[in-house]
Amino acid sequence: MQPQCSVVDATFGGGANRWFGFQCVYSISNISKFYFDDVSVAPDVPDTQPPALLSASAGDATTVTAVFDEFLDSLSAVDPAHFSIDAGVGAPASAVLLSDRRSVQLNLQTPLATGNYSLQTNGVQDLAGNESLVQTADFQFLKIDAAEEFDILINEIMADPNPSAGLPDVEWLELYNRSGKTIELSTLRIQDGTGAPVALPALLFPPGAYLALTAIANQDMLQQATSGPVAGVPISATILNNDGDLLTLSDQSGKVIDRVSYSVDWHTDLSKDDGGWSLERVNPGLPCLGRPNWKSCPLLPGGTPAAKNAAFQNTPDTTLPRLLSAFPESSSSLLLTFTEGVEKNAAQNVSAYQLEPPRSITSAIQLPDDRAIVRLILNEPIQPATVYAITVTSSLTDCAGNAVPATDTAFTGLPEKPDLQDIVVNEIMFNPATGNGRYVEFYNRSSKIFNWPDFYIANFSGGTNLAQVTSKRLFLPGKYHVFTEFPFNIRSTFANIHPENVLENDLPSIDDSEGNIALYWSKNGQSVVVDSFNYAADLHNALLSSGDREGVALERIDVEAPTNLAFNWTSASSLVTGAPGTPTLPNSQRQIAGAPLSDDLITLPVGRLSPDDDGYEDYLDIRYSLPDEGFSAVFTIFDSDGIPVKKLLRQELLGTEGALRWDGDLGDGTRAKPGIYILFAELFGPTGDTRREKKAFAVVRRW
Repeated sequence: MQPQCSVVDATFGGGANRWFGFQCVYSISNISKFYFDDVSVAPDVPDTQPPALLSASAGDATTVTAVFDEFLDSLSAVDPAHFSIDAGVGAPASAVLLSDRRSVQLNLQTPLATGNYSLQTNGVQDLAGNESLVQTADFQFLKIDAAEEFDILINEIMADPNPSAGLPDVEWLELYNRSGKTIELSTLRIQDGTGAPVALPALLFPPGAYLALTAIANQDMLQQATSGPVAGVPISATILNNDGDLLTLSDQSGKVIDRVSYSVDWHTDLSKDDGGWSLERVNPGLPCLGRPNWKSCPLLPGGTPAAKNAAFQNTPDTTLPRLLSAFPESSSSLLLTFTEGVEKNAAQNVSAYQLEPPRSITSAIQLPDDRAIVRLILNEPIQPATVYAITVTSSLTDCAGNAVPATDTAFTGLPEKPDLQDIVVNEIMFNPATGNGRYVEFYNRSSKIFNWPDFYIANFSGGTNLAQVTSKRLFLPGKYHVFTEFPFNIRSTFANIHPENVLENDLPSIDDSEGNIALYWSKNGQSVVVDSFNYAADLHNALLSSGDREGVALERIDVEAPTNLAFNWTSASSLVTGAPGTPTLPNSQRQIAGAPLSDDLITLPVGRLSPDDDGYEDYLDIRYSLPDEGFSAVFTIFDSDGIPVKKLLRQELLGTEGALRWDGDLGDGTRAKPGIYILFAELFGPTGDTRREKKAFAVVRRW
């Protein structure tokens, strides 16, 4: 519609008994075509009231809108000096009068942070020139930020809730906001190692908050067990593998916020890995530390969903990251493994690495599912039969800023095929103490480099039972490597060992009393049984009762002697590691090479023993060297009164040379007292000749 006319009629003034109206003259066809709008009949009262500030609200961190009760003067309303916000924000950079002429948009110089604020106005005029005095309006601002890496952590995992230790029988995981940001949770996604990303529910996640995620159907049940918030998500996001899984928290673009590749053996209490207990992150301030930063929930009811972890410790990370190993995926690709996660930018800087003999590096890539592993792509391949040394610069740090020592060196090379007994079984814990794990130690006594994934640990007793070695590690000459299903337990039980050489791996079935452990190599249709040991409880020190043998490792005495020579094995001492075993270390009971043999058929390299299980001269080392094959022998121990106290050999066939030991045990099972003893050896030759030798020695006590 278009206005037709406008008039001002002042002929008649207003007052009592006065009326106002319209007269319309029209034809019948226009009867419905008259419209009147905005008709006001009122006395002409002058405007004397200043504009009143009704409200203030924040649109974002740099924009606040002030709303008044009437139209504002366009010049007065856009003067920034008429507006101020407390808490250090101050006057806006500019003010804009909006189209409704009652609202002013303030564009701030200082962005708002999350909190409560007060807007103050002064001197704002309306159209009549009425000027307001000081007025205030309170408002709040909640800053919603995008999540960056490690702002939100996967902080607790209940992968196996059954049997329950007190919590509902449902799977769940916990998120923790370790940042100072408020984050809209719906901008994030969660997924496991095989599933697709699942969007999280719309929820504001404030700083320092915890949130438990479980299947929608289980939300109410879990909520009853905790005072913290619980959110339901599609069940596919909470199907957590009991034995391990890769959990990834990411944003909508796929950028990783946190990633945890957990395993059931992360449990630090072996009694809790069968279910009912959660895995808890110990220190959220060390987000890329990895497995060492997780442990079993220490308290009932088995977990702390949507609450601070019971295992929480705020101990700072002062441990230096160490270069652990360098594994050749191929002649032009190396996997470097560190003892903990390293800072991403530094890790992917090729100048941080150096090879000797020199090889140029094309790129360095940190693996997305393990920050402790970096892949080096070489421009020049490494050569066979060559050992390469890799060092890193001090610019490479962990997430806490601790630098990798510049002295750290990892050796690598192309692996070779083993021959018989290039590697030997050197120590075995087949009957661990209750709550502890089994382990097997191997020693590389050759000058070759071997690739562990080409090997199998086997049990050949009662059929073949194999477990492939999965650790991507090289076995270098002169090194000791230990395999166990519970590496954390072994590292914490034995002191002063090399924890980096305790490798997690499945083991074949190992009986507590006797059985077989073997090392088997197989590649490209070829195979080698490198070593095979038939262990038994009676190989332990004879002075140990069956109960005392529990939790004591069996150690090889001489790496050059035959593996299945009974006298080549004995019980480990606890002197070296504080526990009866020496995983990753030279054996406490090893035979030191170099003692010369005399012309005698029987020799005692050390003419004494101190059977006190302190790792020093715990047994009598007896060696024999015979002129021909086919000798049999009787070896008897006599005390100083000439009384036989121990029969070592009873008409047994010997080889041309070898060794045996006496642990200091007497025939009645008691321990020999300090004093002088005689070894009497009767040797019967294949042609009927007989040789007899006596060797005096001492049993001593060390204080």
